[in-house]
Amino acid sequence: MTKSVECQSSVLYANYFTHLLPHSVNYRDGLSFYLFRLQAEGTCRALVDGKYETIIPGDLLVYPPDQRYGLIVEPRCDPASGDTLPVGDYFLAGSGEWMDSWWKNKGMPTKTSIGFDDTLLTLWKHIISEKKKVMGNHEEIMDYLLRAFCLTLEQTIQTKQRAKGADIAYKLKQFIENHAHEPISLEAISASVSLSVSRCSHLFKAAFGKSLFAYCIDVRLKLAQQQVLYSSIALEQAAEKSGFQSYPHFCRLFRERFGHSPTEYRRKFGFEFNPY
Repeated sequence: MTKSVECQSSVLYANYFTHLLPHSVNYRDGLSFYLFRLQAEGTCRALVDGKYETIIPGDLLVYPPDQRYGLIVEPRCDPASGDTLPVGDYFLAGSGEWMDSWWKNKGMPTKTSIGFDDTLLTLWKHIISEKKKVMGNHEEIMDYLLRAFCLTLEQTIQTKQRAKGADIAYKLKQFIENHAHEPISLEAISASVSLSVSRCSHLFKAAFGKSLFAYCIDVRLKLAQQQVLYSSIALEQAAEKSGFQSYPHFCRLFRERFGHSPTEYRRKFGFEFNPY
């Protein structure tokens, strides 16, 4: 049974274009359709969250209806040959009730670096090929292809974001391990990767199952344990060298973690120092 027209998604435009001359567009009042654009070669500048950013190969741009869209393409010359270096991109414009529902439930970042996913590009090229056909009733084919494209794109972006999130989480972990003995704050930890505290907290918890603060305490307690066991320095100094600013607070956390106070722990398990 053929679906009703209002339930379909439709492809308005789809193609691959190579720019050899300067080109610019500006939808100041916003788009009337969903626009997908993948930079394939060369660079350009596009409006992303209210400001123009440089777009490089592998960058995907996604704009919903009513969002302002701006693009500036300025092909450069090869200094060696003097030939114009092409700027190429895949683009697709779509609309329809299904797309409205999909976007409302999922949404997409305006700019994502996705590289060149074979499955996504195969679908994109298939849509371009179908769109170029002059004859034939292919609305239903285009509908299914566009839905598959959107869902595949969603999956690709999620996979890239998870990989990026894991990479950021490991950088945060390394920063904590290198600086836990210092009086660092969550703001300082997050600033090391140029993200907000809430975003870093989410990524770290997703990767390691604990908060940034909890991991910082873990590292400090591990440092303190080594100081208590294998050095003869005063316990107050061991606490300070491990990043604890309050000795009573350190003693409470140490007892909770190791089942003994620092004094008891050193007496029971510590290395016995003999200067002779």
